[in-house]
Amino acid sequence: MRAQSKPFVVEVKTSRRQERRQSASIWGNLDLAAVAEEVAEELPQPDAAPAEETDVR
Repeated sequence: MRAQSKPFVVEVKTSRRQERRQSASIWGNLDLAAVAEEVAEELPQPDAAPAEETDVR
């Protein structure tokens, strides 16, 4: 590589735009596990599972 003939300075200017930070997720900060638990509590619980009948013909 050739040596640079002149040193240079990189200047980073601040942006005039305000940063808008939007969540990448459409669900935002919603805790889906908590929602699933609430729904599971509201659903009627089935009684003991009926015994399976075998139909032999």
